[in-house]
Amino acid sequence: MPPKKDIANLLIDAALKLAAERNWHDVTLIDIATEAGVSVADCYDHCSSKGDLLRRFVKRVDREVLADIDSEDFNEPGHDRLIAVIMARFDILSDYRPALRSIINAGGDLGPADGLRAIKTHFGAMRWMLEAAGFQTAGLHGSMRVAGLTAVYAKTFKHWLDDDSTDFGPTMAYLDRELSKAANWDRQVEKGFGRASSICGKIGKRCRNFSFKKPSRDGDATPAETPSDQATSSTTNS
Repeated sequence: MPPKKDIANLLIDAALKLAAERNWHDVTLIDIATEAGVSVADCYDHCSSKGDLLRRFVKRVDREVLADIDSEDFNEPGHDRLIAVIMARFDILSDYRPALRSIINAGGDLGPADGLRAIKTHFGAMRWMLEAAGFQTAGLHGSMRVAGLTAVYAKTFKHWLDDDSTDFGPTMAYLDRELSKAANWDRQVEKGFGRASSICGKIGKRCRNFSFKKPSRDGDATPAETPSDQATSSTTNS
């Protein structure tokens, strides 16, 4: 029996092997456990579904990409870093293309719950890819960047699946064009957020000024009236 820590990877590798050999929809968890050489009970302990194994595979790929990053890479322009990160991901996935084609053709064979988890996993993966390339992903603007890269990656992934070149040059050229389009969109969003922030600041200032000058009830001092003003007013009236 393999060590417990290796069982998850054995199951992932077995699942991908079977996906490359047959229709992913027809592959069962029992088939995967048998191919991996682990008991059904151990399979149960390490995964809840085929979708769970796919999410673990995505996380494994994420880790391989991130483990290959050098601090010197951050001296390059962000656009180039992002291309390098995404292409490194495709290089890792290249050995699994037959399996990935089978899985894509079957729509992942995911139910609604697994489908939502898969979306969350891919958003998380793209957030890490952006961070690895030196981009900010916090806040609303960051979330929009993640969503944008997820869309770019999905389109490029389909292109890559049919790219039979040895160096994936056509895929890189396609990715370059799509990221350039996304960068233009990102700059417009950034300007929009800047204008919105400026407008909100002006509105906030006017609201504070209005509150400061608001007339008070009879007999009460207004916010703009100081105790010395009140004393002067009382002396004058008497």
